Amino acid sequence: MQLLPPIPSRSAVAAVTSAAFSLCLAACIQGDLEPESDPDTIRSPVEVSAADTTASGEQLVAGRAHGCSLDPAISGLLCWGDNRRGQTDVPRLIAPSFVSAGGDVTCAIDRGRVRCWGDNSKRQTSVPSRLGTSTQVAVGGAHVCALNDADKVRCWGDSTHGQLAVPASLRGVRAIAAGARHTCALTSSGVTCWGDNASAQLDVPPLVRPSRLAVGAFHSCVIDGEDVTCWGGDLDALRDEMPELPHPTAIAAGAAHTCVVSDLGTQCWGDARISLTPRELTLPIQLAVGGGDGVAHACARHQQGVACWGDDSLEQTQYDGLPLHALYRAETVIDAPAALVWDVLMDLPNYGEWNPYTIAMKSTLRVGDPMVMTVRMSALLTLEQTEHIRVLDYDGYKACWGINTTTPALNSGERCQWLEELSDGSGTRYITEDLIEGSLNPVVSGLFDGDLKVGFEGVAKGLKARAEALNTAP
Repeated sequence: MQLLPPIPSRSAVAAVTSAAFSLCLAACIQGDLEPESDPDTIRSPVEVSAADTTASGEQLVAGRAHGCSLDPAISGLLCWGDNRRGQTDVPRLIAPSFVSAGGDVTCAIDRGRVRCWGDNSKRQTSVPSRLGTSTQVAVGGAHVCALNDADKVRCWGDSTHGQLAVPASLRGVRAIAAGARHTCALTSSGVTCWGDNASAQLDVPPLVRPSRLAVGAFHSCVIDGEDVTCWGGDLDALRDEMPELPHPTAIAAGAAHTCVVSDLGTQCWGDARISLTPRELTLPIQLAVGGGDGVAHACARHQQGVACWGDDSLEQTQYDGLPLHALYRAETVIDAPAALVWDVLMDLPNYGEWNPYTIAMKSTLRVGDPMVMTVRMSALLTLEQTEHIRVLDYDGYKACWGINTTTPALNSGERCQWLEELSDGSGTRYITEDLIEGSLNPVVSGLFDGDLKVGFEGVAKGLKARAEALNTAP
């Protein structure tokens, strides 16, 4: 979709905030478990991302409706979202080194010891003794597996579908990841999976050079050399709708989705019933996908922080750790067809007639090209700023753009705007979101927080008035 109404951009904001920042600096010199056979199925399908850790020890994981971020340099282990089973109540940890989330359970490794909390209906949080010094842990729908420093994998919890039957021949394990009712291990010789095979999730295809592993509810994927290979799953969309993914670097799998970071950015595909359109993120290095019961959410780690999107019914996208980011959002329902509203957004020369915030806009409306905007931040401050178009989806009525910066850790972000046609045909919902990140974000928020909120709301109101007037005109 094309570019959308006004908004405070990072380039202009960066200039002002950098000056303000400089002025500020100058002025302010348990027992072993026997495998149980419970006929009950798991309560819900699951999420589960790969065992993917950065060189600095950071990890990002997602459960059914919660997420966790491990960042030793900043906030240790932080969890957010659904806590009805206690899955976000992080216990006291001394030096957590690994984390995994699945279903309504979270597990971490603290000084070699596995600690789990949350739903214990299948004894999945009752960690067996004599595990040895653990190096990785993987949480599935209702079972957990751990890898120790002796190259041994042991699992506990629900065993209804053979989830605890670790192959005796398993050797050279590099990473483990668990799905709803199966587990996979990335080894020195390929990938081995065990557990339920109702959706062919154990039928690993020939692989050349697998490097990163991601396991969803009933499917699995790996980055294999320069390609992504997936298997299993009972949805055609998971198998048949994989986009082009040149040079993939990160991968995550959820209940019925897979997301990958490649040279083309962050892309997701899977269950068409679940809306999981990825944000246009600056330099993502990690992904996590969660969900179940027909909803999904996702999170990404940037060089400067974490951002989440998707279903937020249980606050599973409400990451509030450090470094800080700010999300500005406004929406309104417009009594006019989406095509007409879109025409208003595309009519750049006439922005000044209805838009109180972006009073002028110039662009070729081509992906990668600049947009030059004149933004009235307040009665006393008007800025001219230039950003670059990242997404133009004319069929989907969506547009995103952001600042091209060489210092994303200081100041970066992106803005997306889109239209949704109401199912009853009564009109159109307009939504705009702007994510601002970086270590200068507290300064940006301190200077412009109120102006940004008022500006976004003014755009939504102005667009509604303009489109509805045109819709009722003779």
